[in-house]
Amino acid sequence: MHLGTICRAIVALAGATLVISQSATAQILIGQSAGLTGGQADYSKDVRDGLLAYFEAVNRAGGIDGQPLKLITEDDQGKRDLVVANTKKLIEKDNVFALIGYTSGAGTEAALPIAEEARVPMLSPASGNMGIRAQHHRFLFHTRAGYDAEMKYIVDTTAQLGMSRYALVYLQDAAVNRPAMEAALAANNLKAVEALGIDRNAKDFGPVVEKLLAAKPDAVLFITNGPPLVEIVRGMKKRGYTGEFISSSFSGVKVVEDLKDDAIGIKFVQVLPTPKRSYPRIVKEFRGHLQQLDAKATPNYTNLEGYVAARVLVEGLRRAGKAPTRERFVAALETFRQVDLGGYDVSFSPINHNGSRFIEIGVVNLAKALVF
Repeated sequence: MHLGTICRAIVALAGATLVISQSATAQILIGQSAGLTGGQADYSKDVRDGLLAYFEAVNRAGGIDGQPLKLITEDDQGKRDLVVANTKKLIEKDNVFALIGYTSGAGTEAALPIAEEARVPMLSPASGNMGIRAQHHRFLFHTRAGYDAEMKYIVDTTAQLGMSRYALVYLQDAAVNRPAMEAALAANNLKAVEALGIDRNAKDFGPVVEKLLAAKPDAVLFITNGPPLVEIVRGMKKRGYTGEFISSSFSGVKVVEDLKDDAIGIKFVQVLPTPKRSYPRIVKEFRGHLQQLDAKATPNYTNLEGYVAARVLVEGLRRAGKAPTRERFVAALETFRQVDLGGYDVSFSPINHNGSRFIEIGVVNLAKALVF
């Protein structure tokens, strides 16, 4: 057998059997790659803060069997190659127990083989990206609905209202999401009047606006990060477009603040309960823990998504018992059957790691508030 193959096999075996230390001073290291700078900066910081809000709450209560959780977050600028490099560093240098809350779907797709080879669990990518959902991956667990479910919900709902001309906007580096959009249309015997892949970090979207206007859509559907959506909506409205804009959960709702009056009427899909209320219980606890982390932080869907991810990880660690291995942790997650986190259920099995199908759609009203 080739020496390199032997070495990789040894590393994989060591990864699968890595045990959390029983030392009272040991930390449980959890790794994250997130676009803390670049076009997804606000979104990524929110995911990180949601994770930290619950990690710090657990640590204040004594940690996991006396051991504190520590989140190591590396900035990937929303770039696929940096996500890969960060993942290698987190696994090989930092020796993290698990990975969580990656903010680039395309980056997660590129990094997944590295995590799988090392047999390191990867939880809750903050993305519905179809490139990481089309096949079952034993070490990958999702705690939110995918973009296929989001798009089906959007088109099924709006087509009943008489819409038939849909334009699609998606990210070039996540073109795998386009078929999910087209499948949602096909299920309603429809085809896109335009489909455009864009650069998530671009600044000029003038040509995109021109092509969309020329297609004369009833609605423009987005699976993009926030900044491109803001520029495209602003540009089309400036040119007099009066049709619908409907965004997947990916964009985050900060775009409402960025667009100001231009946000009125935009529809957003959400895959979590609204963070603006004090119920269900998980939202109430989230709001309290986020306030303890940062008194100035504003509760939103994105930091709630990070918080839910942290809750699932901690529940999995507790179920795995004292000094769990990664294999025992994965097996523990696979025992989840409608685990109630406080009004938000998560279920896994050995053959299905898609933990939730919660979806609802809201619209921005005249007061520039997202309502359902």
